[in-house]
Amino acid sequence: MDHQGHGLALSHPVFRHPHVPTFEWVEQARPEQYVGHTSPLYPEGVPETYRLAQFEVDEPEEPNPTLVSHEGFFTDVPGFESLAEGNSAKALGSLSLARQGRYFYWGYAIDPARTTPGAQDTLVNVLYYMHVKRDSQTVDYVVDTRESLVVFTWLGRDREKPYQRGVEEHLPGALVEELRADYTPTFAGADEFIAEYRDYLYAGKPGMPKNKKYGWQYDVDRDAMALGTPNFERTSLERWVALADSGDGEERDRALNCLQRYVHPDIVPADGAWAGWYRAFRDRICFIDSTGFWWQLDPVVLEAEARSS
Repeated sequence: MDHQGHGLALSHPVFRHPHVPTFEWVEQARPEQYVGHTSPLYPEGVPETYRLAQFEVDEPEEPNPTLVSHEGFFTDVPGFESLAEGNSAKALGSLSLARQGRYFYWGYAIDPARTTPGAQDTLVNVLYYMHVKRDSQTVDYVVDTRESLVVFTWLGRDREKPYQRGVEEHLPGALVEELRADYTPTFAGADEFIAEYRDYLYAGKPGMPKNKKYGWQYDVDRDAMALGTPNFERTSLERWVALADSGDGEERDRALNCLQRYVHPDIVPADGAWAGWYRAFRDRICFIDSTGFWWQLDPVVLEAEARSS
């Protein structure tokens, strides 16, 4: 990610109050690696010519250290706000400015003296905005979302010299050893792996292995896969609940395994009566990869409940 930002959500308070930042803008032809892709700030893709705001006075001779993260890595929490993207030579969707709960992500680790007036005003606005968000519900980050693995299937793929490390090193490095045996370290192999396993991947659970470089390693849920129930879909949760209360044999055992694996310990029914539990919690829960692949209380719902109490 370089010294520029694009896709700025200019109607958001961080660009409106108390200052309206004035940026120096440059226009640039859409790079090859952005073609055919979308992101929250570009739901219809990047136009052939797009604008970039300068966050630094000029481009440094040596790259600055930057806090690089991607839309796929930890942005699945309800209420997450993506406010600007960083200009990236690898892929669309590199975060530049974002908020989750009472945390704000400022992706420019640059010398303040090199910061443009527009960036300085934006930072002041962020402080104002986050003051009113100080009581927002926040969930703990544990692991990158499964979309981080999907990113590696196309990261730098369309460049003149494709970025191979994503599929040759990063993706397999994030998998448990058993899964690596089913993986071919090519772009085509990555496509095949994601097509087969994406809906059933999980990581971040107690007792699962970690890699020093990549953190929690991903495994495939064979129980959910055998039932044909992607772990993040509400219809899957409802089927597990039905099987737990009225199923029998192997299917019931698999459903109970899934409920134990994915329903957050804080809300598991003490009496094991899953149908009643689901009636009580149905409208208050959501599935979040980045907290450890849990069905858990929705932070947006908790904020609304706190305001109304």
